[in-house]
Amino acid sequence: MNTALVGPEVSEMNLQQLPVPLFGRGNVSHTESNVSVNSSAGLQESYSLRLTYDITITCTLVVIILGMGCGVTPDLIKIHFKRPTGIAIGLLSQIIILPFLSFALAHSLGFETIPAVGMLVMAVSPCGMMSSVFSYWVDGDVPLSFTISTLSTLLAFGTIPLNLLIYSGSWTDEEFVIPYRSILIVVGITITPLVLGVGIRWKFSKAASIILKIGSIAGIILVALSLILLSLLYPFMYSASWKIYVAAVSYPYISFMFGYVVSTLFRMDNFQRRTVALETGMQNYAVCFAILESSFSAEKFSVMSIFPLLYGVNVLIAGIVFVGFYQILKKYGPEPIKTHTPNEARLQREIKDTQMTEAFLEVRVTDNEGKEELCNT
Repeated sequence: MNTALVGPEVSEMNLQQLPVPLFGRGNVSHTESNVSVNSSAGLQESYSLRLTYDITITCTLVVIILGMGCGVTPDLIKIHFKRPTGIAIGLLSQIIILPFLSFALAHSLGFETIPAVGMLVMAVSPCGMMSSVFSYWVDGDVPLSFTISTLSTLLAFGTIPLNLLIYSGSWTDEEFVIPYRSILIVVGITITPLVLGVGIRWKFSKAASIILKIGSIAGIILVALSLILLSLLYPFMYSASWKIYVAAVSYPYISFMFGYVVSTLFRMDNFQRRTVALETGMQNYAVCFAILESSFSAEKFSVMSIFPLLYGVNVLIAGIVFVGFYQILKKYGPEPIKTHTPNEARLQREIKDTQMTEAFLEVRVTDNEGKEELCNT
């Protein structure tokens, strides 16, 4: 193992500190049976803490998705599919641009095989649902955010192996194991509360407003929990080399910037640019760790996980900076930022027009049926 690249403390770490990926098991049992530890009780305590972390984060994430779903209407989602420009640009940024950025950054920093592969797998993973919460906090297009995140996860069955085939050849010839079961679980955890939230908004609008606020608060709790627990569970990641630090700290900001630039080039509205920027930079850790764990030995996995872990901390910090910068501009900027943009107004008008048209057609059908009955009598 190259100690110059990953740091001496990381190379000598006890493998009982390995991340236990959400929805993954793979090498955990292998690690427990082959690595000498101070005591089985200590290992069990560590595993229990990680399991508690996974369960807590998952439950909180479900509450967040449910809450954000309560801010989405079926009509808004329909409009995005009728005019899929925003979806296409978001998927372009996330599926095509982001892996290339990862490839270029890893080569420019001279990464060797193991950390480079960890960075690449993080980049090819689908969007994480936390992007929808941050999009909500910056008055972004939450329906667009949900649509991009869901579609990128569904498309991950094909895009992950394709991107790995294109870019991984620079560092390794090893065959990756794509954890389709884990991706399916992520899809289920994503879509189920989202659909439930949309249904609540459709039938119980007042309750939906309350749940939406709860989801936003849960987002704050999740960010705080993630930052604290990741640091407590995996302190070895902070012993990484300066190259990994540079990549992990700069990567979220570079991704946000490219997502914003691409959406600007396609002349998307400002609130949608913010959404695409966040979608481009926030990935799904669970899928990333499941791929690494399924494909590599415990020793390689221990080093490959360092970049995703550091990235996980720094992308949340970058998201907070993004939100803070937006809120400052919104309040103190030279020109007030409109939370309701012309495009949002247009979307709302289209929804109303659609609803009025449907109501008009229903009236016409009723009138025609009434006339037929009169004629028959």
